[in-house]
Amino acid sequence: MKALVLLAPGRLEMKEMPKPVPKPNELLVKTKAATICTSDLHDIEYNPFNINLPMIMGHEGAGVVEAVGEDVTDFKPGDEVTAHPVMPCGECGSCTRGLNHLCDNMSHLGIDHGGAFAEYFTIRQDRARKKPAVLDFAESTLMEPVCVCIEALERANMKDGRNILIIGDGPFGILMSRLCKLYRDAKVVLVGRHPFRMAQAPNAVTVNEKTSDSVLDDIMQAVDGKGFDSAVLCVGTNEALDLAVAALRPRGTLSVFSAVKGKPTIDMFKIHVKELNICGSCNDMDYLDRALEYLQDEELNLKEVITHRLPFSQFQEAFRLAAKGKDSALKVSIIFD
Repeated sequence: MKALVLLAPGRLEMKEMPKPVPKPNELLVKTKAATICTSDLHDIEYNPFNINLPMIMGHEGAGVVEAVGEDVTDFKPGDEVTAHPVMPCGECGSCTRGLNHLCDNMSHLGIDHGGAFAEYFTIRQDRARKKPAVLDFAESTLMEPVCVCIEALERANMKDGRNILIIGDGPFGILMSRLCKLYRDAKVVLVGRHPFRMAQAPNAVTVNEKTSDSVLDDIMQAVDGKGFDSAVLCVGTNEALDLAVAALRPRGTLSVFSAVKGKPTIDMFKIHVKELNICGSCNDMDYLDRALEYLQDEELNLKEVITHRLPFSQFQEAFRLAAKGKDSALKVSIIFD
């Protein structure tokens, strides 16, 4: 089969690779769509997780079941499925505490398990879901991205009637903004840098940091100076972290969705006197079915974040758009025959 293989940081190539064989509890999926995630771009460029190379990349995949392992009971060949890339062990300390999304022995597509940027991939049956008929394959690959956005909002303690600040106008910031439609009387403020992307968050007040004289003043004005109950960090910069800490009201919660590189500075006095809550947000607590429900909600229209579909043969252009096309693209999906 043809697959996109990371040979070294910055060196992703199409190679002929052996077609994977499903283990007893796995599905062999003939890939129909695989969507590029920002983390794919980071993994390819920097290899921050120290992936043992070479590795077939990609973790947002969907397709048709071609074969099943001997222990599979819930799927059969011909089923149309979408996959969640995180495969917890179910036995470690974190899993037994109910935190399987933070598994100590986690397996993950594109990290230690062949990924979805290939004509075929395997996935454990418990991490797959049947594709709803109303979603095409590319749209269904958004299941896991929506899952992690739900997690970020849950960790931010978002509730009805609250103000939320989302910093970052990438695909995840836009998805979170749209998901906030689920909360009654919520006020959403999105800080970004790209008019095209900010326009994809129609329910949010948007502030362009490139043209604003004072981003803090502008976002505070949007909530009548009251500050924010919740904030989500969707860009990994110290400036964004400072903005969130300054904008949160007493007892507000910051959900760190995008890690800041290195060891950031932070105003601990503000954390202290405002009794702020700062928490990480990584993976998700099995929101697969909830995510698929939201993807079918026409009012949320989450599937609209896929702005481009390119054939597998044009993978280089697909990655260029995902990395550089911030004025015209959000999520870019690679389509397979």
